[in-house]
Amino acid sequence: MERVRVAVRLLTAFAVVALVAATAPAGPSRAAQVAPSGTSRAQACVSSVGPGIAPPGTVPSGLPGFHASWYGQSGYPTLCPGDKSTAVVAYYNSGTRGWVSGRLGEMAFLGTWTPLPGQDQPSSLGGDGTNGSPATGWPRYNRVAAQPADYVGPNQVSWFQFTIQAPQQPGTYRLYIRPLVEGANWMEDFGVFWQVTVRAVDLTGVLVSPTTALTQAINTTRSYTAQANGITGCLDLAFVDAATYPVNGSFRDAETDASGKVVGDDKADLSTAATFATVGGIQKGTSYVDCVVIPPSGTIDVTVTSTNGNANVRPIFFQDTNNNNALDLNATNFPTEIVGVGAPVRFIPPPATSSSYTIAVGAVNLDEHYFVDSGGTKTFRYDGNDVFMLGNMTLSLAQFEQLLSTGDGITMTYSADPTGMSSFTITNDVGRAAVTVVGNVDDYDNENVQDDIQITITEPPTNVDDIVYQVWGTSVTAIGPSCESSGGGYAPRGTVQIPRGQDTVAFLDRQISSGFYCYRVGVTNPVTNATLWAYGNFITVETPPTPVGPNADPRSIDARVTTVAGLANTFDAGDVIKIAFSKDMKIAPGARIQGVDADGTFADIVCGTNACTLNTATEALAGTPYPPNRVLTIVLKASPTIVQAGTNPGLQLPATISEAAGISDLAGNPWDVLASPDGVLGAPD
Repeated sequence: MERVRVAVRLLTAFAVVALVAATAPAGPSRAAQVAPSGTSRAQACVSSVGPGIAPPGTVPSGLPGFHASWYGQSGYPTLCPGDKSTAVVAYYNSGTRGWVSGRLGEMAFLGTWTPLPGQDQPSSLGGDGTNGSPATGWPRYNRVAAQPADYVGPNQVSWFQFTIQAPQQPGTYRLYIRPLVEGANWMEDFGVFWQVTVRAVDLTGVLVSPTTALTQAINTTRSYTAQANGITGCLDLAFVDAATYPVNGSFRDAETDASGKVVGDDKADLSTAATFATVGGIQKGTSYVDCVVIPPSGTIDVTVTSTNGNANVRPIFFQDTNNNNALDLNATNFPTEIVGVGAPVRFIPPPATSSSYTIAVGAVNLDEHYFVDSGGTKTFRYDGNDVFMLGNMTLSLAQFEQLLSTGDGITMTYSADPTGMSSFTITNDVGRAAVTVVGNVDDYDNENVQDDIQITITEPPTNVDDIVYQVWGTSVTAIGPSCESSGGGYAPRGTVQIPRGQDTVAFLDRQISSGFYCYRVGVTNPVTNATLWAYGNFITVETPPTPVGPNADPRSIDARVTTVAGLANTFDAGDVIKIAFSKDMKIAPGARIQGVDADGTFADIVCGTNACTLNTATEALAGTPYPPNRVLTIVLKASPTIVQAGTNPGLQLPATISEAAGISDLAGNPWDVLASPDGVLGAPD
């Protein structure tokens, strides 16, 4: 298939929604409809876009110099926290001078404007990742979009496109924009704004009581009641680790790849540390219960228990809409299925008796001043009357609690009498163990070249919470045996904290000169002040830095159907699609692309339902070789899932890729579908 120019591809992609790039207006314009990007979701939270806003009946024309008139826009979106949506606004060139892309003093942009966020100010709804703005692919934090066509002449219309991202907090947000010619002047029709409504994640479909945390002995039970409101069918029952469930309603998703990097699998991490003793009065004894039928009353009573003296869990009740025995999450770890979450319950073993002990620490509760042994057989309590040591060093109670963590070795003379005196000596402090350091080079600031270094830091699960790590870096003249023996010269580059409930964080060093680099990350013991260093891999910033195109997001540069197995003009089982990308890619479980054909059919092609693989060796398309991880092959196992039916049944060839989710480069930058040179899937080549 011949590669298609961007302007033509946009026209194809939005033929159904009446978007025309840089053309003179002719008659009434239909409103643009832009589908929100991201993972598709069930009832828990659904993003949507309102009706487009039509252009005015008349606009000025022939004004001397640079001028613009608003000429319609896509509708205001209602988004789930963290979701993204593509917005489109049209401006009519009502002046006598054309807008020329790439030429200072003649190129048109949209800029941020008053009152929100203010002229040239960063917005919480989008940006380039600098000055506190989220990274959504804008040209700059205060430049929302650039003209898409090379030239927009007088009396022509330019459709500006940009991505907005919902903040995490529910509410109503506005982004005011105004067109300008950079280096010349601001243009008219200021007062144009985008209103974004951020929904609260709907967790009210299942209400779970009680809502207060409780600590109790192992082998005892705690009762919960789940009340299903307005839903039918069944609920799956499971547990999550209470320590990793934040108050904002997201869930932990910490699966790692072969290198140890956290990549997630879009499913909540479940716990097996407790079991459901009974469900509706029936004995169970498992940590996961599949499909408990919701009775007419909507009420499900359960009891939970644990034999694990280190268990700290919350029960969850959710509708498993795709029957995969997992709570599915979106890209920001919020649930895409209806779920209710019970209060935490911590199970602890019986109190220890007065004696001498040498143990490894299991769970720790600093709020209630106790810890348990790693075997979960005894609970030890302490207070300010006791004696605390680190080896031969005397500690205060506060210092002892700074160091106390899972995995520590402790020798003690223990008094079970609360008025008595116990002595605790930490013989092996593991709460600040060395981390894992992995470096990667990419374009993280949309400056068009790979000259930014990201350091991914992963701490052992036994490390205490909220550690602040030191990040040091150095340049080296050549790649030697290791960064640890690279000759020193390390200097501070910054600090980073891994929040409670997480084990991984990324540190970004921007705009680094060409050369070889090493990084090390240190953790300092607050009592001894000793710093333990971990060293990363050698990192190379090429000379000159590798270009990545107009922004950091990868693009498809060749898209084609290579095999048609069924009906000649319809996508169905056996068809093979190949898409070549500008960068090395990764595919998340459940990744999808959405196609639209000429009769208005929108349909999803989902990985998992269909076979999606990246090439492991060099592969050529149309004579062009692509290195590993650059060519995505999709073998359809079934017809695409219809999202919106058109005139003819099924998704017809050719189809234009209108959006995608779960397909990104190795740095996590999503596939920029709309800006890609080729995204049209047509007849076999």
